[in-house]
Amino acid sequence: MKISKIFRLLLVLCIGVFSFLSSCKKVEHGIDDPIVSINENTLSTIQVGKKLKVGFIANNIKEFTFAIGPVNDSEMLLTEHITVDPNTFILSKDFDIPNEKSWIGEALLKITYTSGGQVIEKTKPITFTESNPQMFVVGGSIAAGWEPTLALPMSLYDEESKTKFEIFEYVTVDGSGIKFLPTNVDWTDAFGKGASEGILLQDGDAGNITVTEDDFYRIRMDSEAKTYELSKSTWGVIGSATPDGWDSDTDMKFVGSKGIYTWKVTLNLTAGELKFRMDDDWAINIGGTLSSLQQDGANIVIEAAGKYEIELSRTASGYSAKISKN
Repeated sequence: MKISKIFRLLLVLCIGVFSFLSSCKKVEHGIDDPIVSINENTLSTIQVGKKLKVGFIANNIKEFTFAIGPVNDSEMLLTEHITVDPNTFILSKDFDIPNEKSWIGEALLKITYTSGGQVIEKTKPITFTESNPQMFVVGGSIAAGWEPTLALPMSLYDEESKTKFEIFEYVTVDGSGIKFLPTNVDWTDAFGKGASEGILLQDGDAGNITVTEDDFYRIRMDSEAKTYELSKSTWGVIGSATPDGWDSDTDMKFVGSKGIYTWKVTLNLTAGELKFRMDDDWAINIGGTLSSLQQDGANIVIEAAGKYEIELSRTASGYSAKISKN
């Protein structure tokens, strides 16, 4: 009796499942019409002078036209005819956006294709912004080596200029010198030594810029004037706790190497205060917490007189120092 009930229950379940499966119909979704659109992940804002990667989603499309143009102007800034592989549904292309003022502002990404005998246009708004000026230094005489992708970024040193760059680096005689790069991608438009010392030549055949002595240098270049300058740079301590007070620096000795930036000095200090500054000038001075020194930071307090070993270090995260009483 018990087995009979179980059998009947299983039979009912099987009939129910079979009926459910029989009632389900296969549903197929297909789009036969030619369609192409711009992927929503495509950037809506980008600086001029950069590469714009545009993603496309295509279906039954053999070819289409892509263009970039101002919102209120029929004249296109860029136009390219694109052929689509029959087996491709998603594709992307990189477009070099020139670093030109005429590109700055609101614009449209535009695709044009034919579907069902009609010409169809689709657009996506984009904003081109002014490019942040950049410059890099590369070379075997600095930590970067000759690989452009490892080139070191320089900084603007003149608030009123977008062409004057500087960086502070240890430069060696060995290594065949340095060059300047407008990007850290490849050697395109590299700057090297020109016809004479201090003059730059923007040419692939330009010579390397070299030094006659291993030392820590301030490296400057002007991409517009095509000039450069390498001058030895020093760090020192100054303040009421130092031998010369606030009147002048006591220089520290550079004891680092390529990629390792360390300065040391041993001094008899008095109770008082001190700061670190570069090149005997207040333009670059650091103070505050020894573990994280900041530009224009607070004076560092020396509580007791004595003989001290002072060490200043620079890493990618900034400057730090050690002040140890012997």
